[in-house]
Parts: sequence; structure tokens; C-alpha cells
Amino acid sequence: MSIKGYLGIIKAVVFTALILFICFAGFEAYRWINNRFAIQQHQVETALAEARKYKQYNESLVRVNTEIVNSLKNNINKLDTQWQNVLSDIKKNNETITNMGETIVKLDDNIRKLRTGSSHVYKPGTGDANEQYFIDIMYPVKDKNGKVIKQIPYAWAIFYPNKPAGKKWKYGIYSLEYHSKIVQSEQETGNINTYIETWFENNKRKISRGYKVPVKIVSSEFQQLKIKKNKFYWWDPKLNLNLDYGFSSNSSQTAGGGISISFMGYGRTKNDLMWRFVDFGLSTNGDDYWIKFSPFAYNVGRHIPLVDNTFIGPFVGYDVSNNSKMIGISISVPF
Repeated sequence: MSIKGYLGIIKAVVFTALILFICFAGFEAYRWINNRFAIQQHQVETALAEARKYKQYNESLVRVNTEIVNSLKNNINKLDTQWQNVLSDIKKNNETITNMGETIVKLDDNIRKLRTGSSHVYKPGTGDANEQYFIDIMYPVKDKNGKVIKQIPYAWAIFYPNKPAGKKWKYGIYSLEYHSKIVQSEQETGNINTYIETWFENNKRKISRGYKVPVKIVSSEFQQLKIKKNKFYWWDPKLNLNLDYGFSSNSSQTAGGGISISFMGYGRTKNDLMWRFVDFGLSTNGDDYWIKFSPFAYNVGRHIPLVDNTFIGPFVGYDVSNNSKMIGISISVPF
């Protein structure tokens, strides 16, 4: 065999070894990078999930426990008939229910524990048929240590000592105004945290007008539909396999393959991107090597059956073997 033949064999062996080394190094690099990103992403998701759990700031102000679900259909079906007009309007306006929940509250004391006292009398001790004693039934407002700091009229009663049995008492509950203040904040993933404060006011009596009486929240549970809208992910590194076809400044054409890493994306989730941005890579055809940059790539796999996450986009590069500039198109898939 001629020297040229031996050189060809050596060249083929070296090239094969080089390709295997690149593949192995790329795979190991991907495993390391992917493991680091997976750990980081798990930590972020765990922290965000923890931040959606129930938290009580005081007896009347809480952060709702929010569970992320894939469907709210069962919850919607449990709504009673008074919600039908609401559901009709939601459907007519082409809206989507994304968050549902229930908050349970209770008054701190029952009627037997509320303080009573005569606040008004009429003809006391006269024996008159209309002799009466007006009584306010007071609801205690407590501080965080359980100390009563104010008494608010909650209900009333009138006692007529000289009337026949069955007519000695009149009583009722004041027209109380119940309030709920709801504040919602958005996490970086698009999920919503809900905060609720509850209280009532008795604005029928001067002594209590405008005073907020906290109402204890027993529980508050929400279910939220999984986010489906597209958004930018400004830091979303992905390792990709590429097939390139390009033209160099010396008028030659070339095709080859390699690996690249992209850093940004736009889509419904990080694993369901529509666009990918800022991609740097290294490719080869066995003889020549080029470094490249792709500003963007579109996921054509969204429109092709049986093909997921296949991106196509332009690139510019530099052929280090021939010292020439390049421009072309690249097809890539993430690892």
C-alpha cells in the first residue's frame, strides 16, 4: 500500500476519533450543564411552591394556599345554579377561568360569650307597660395577645319587664357590612399568589362607625389553572445539536454538524418554546471547522406532526480552517 493510502487511513482514524471525542465531550458537557440547570430549576420551583402555601399573618389576613392544576372542570361543575349567568357571560366574552377557591371565616365568639349591658332605659321601675331596657350585645376586638381592646355593638335586645310572657323581648342583629380585601401577586413563572383580609363594620352605631373588626380566617384554598400563555425567558440555557448549510466569503458552500448553546427563549414554558435567541456554536464537516452565532431560531416542530422542538434559523460564522466568513441556515434540536 502506498504512503498516500496509509495517510488516508490515518486521517480517517483521526477524524473518527475526533468526532467520537467531540460527541463524548459534548455529551458529558451536556450532562454536567443539564444537571446543574436541573438542580437550579428544581430549587427555584421548590421555593416558588413553598411561597404559594398557606400563611397566616394575623387572624384576619392570610396568604391563600394555591395548588397548580391542569383542569378546573370539576370545580366549575360544582358551582350552584346562581353562577349560571356568570358562566354564560364568561363564555360569551371568550374568557377563561384560571383561578378558583374558597375562604372560610368565623366569628371569634358565640352569642353566649358576648358581653351585654343596658345602654338605654325607659320609665325604669314605674311598672308601666312600656317600661323597657335596651341592651347592646358587644363583640370583643382583641389584639395579637388576646387582650380585649374594644367592644363593638353586634346585636341588640329590648326587655319589657311588665309585658305578658312571649312579649317581654325584642331582639335583632345590626346590619353589619362584611368586607374582603384581595391582593394578588404574580410569581416569575406566571403563577398567582392571593392574599385575603376579612373584617366587618357596624356603621349603624356612632360608637363603631368606620371601625374594622377583624374576622378570623379558618382556611383558604385556591386552585389555579396551569399557565399556558407565552412569555420571555431571559435566562434559559439549552444545549443543542445542529445541522448547518452555509456559504463562505470565498464563494464555497459547506454543510456540517455540531453543537451549540442558546441562552434565551420565548414560549409557553421553558420546555415548550416558540422562539429561541442568542445561540453560539461550533460545527464541522470533517475537514473544516467554524464557529457561529445565531440571533434567533423558530420552532417549526410546532407545526409538523410527530416532530417536537425542531428549530430553524439563520447564522453568521467564521471558518477557522479557511480563514473566511460564513452565512447560512441551521436546523437544531435541544438535547
